[in-house]
Amino acid sequence: MGRYRIEHRSRGGEGGQALIEFVVVLPLFLLIVFGLIDVGRLVYTNSTVSQAAREGARLAAAEARWIGSTHPACVAQESGITSARPGAHVCPVSVAAFKSHIADAVERMTVAVGPITDVHISCNDGSGLDPAPSGEWTEGSGGNGCADVDGDPISGSGELVSVRLEYTYDLFTPLVNSLVPSTSVSGSATMTIN
Repeated sequence: MGRYRIEHRSRGGEGGQALIEFVVVLPLFLLIVFGLIDVGRLVYTNSTVSQAAREGARLAAAEARWIGSTHPACVAQESGITSARPGAHVCPVSVAAFKSHIADAVERMTVAVGPITDVHISCNDGSGLDPAPSGEWTEGSGGNGCADVDGDPISGSGELVSVRLEYTYDLFTPLVNSLVPSTSVSGSATMTIN
């Protein structure tokens, strides 16, 4: 009978030790799991922002030389292209409408990650004197918003249009998001104006 009690106490001690080990290891395990989720979300977000920049540049390349055009085939919005006017072309009425179309296209591509922080646009002739912006640029530091100082469009066929997006990425993992509150993700693309 005495032996039975000793064995029983020994097994109870092992269960308590396993519980303590589990409680010590669980937070570390959860931190690793949530960290992997954050890394996966960051990779997905980076890919989405890059794809949205390409979509914005594609749309800008298609619409840039048509800003303010009064051509009979022009429509002001994409919704104007109907079965009655299948060959219509979107011609933004102003540079502001052009930028709005690009921002809308970018937002449609980034629905899954949330709203984009900033959209920057630049039109350049691509020569050595006027190259496409590179590195960290905004419309005030390297980009021109496809408008001159008077607000008139400066885009022509064969020139370059560049779109740069900035997105603020917030971490999901508890504790880590308080140490690293947000990360900036950006994407850019340059295409030739049609």
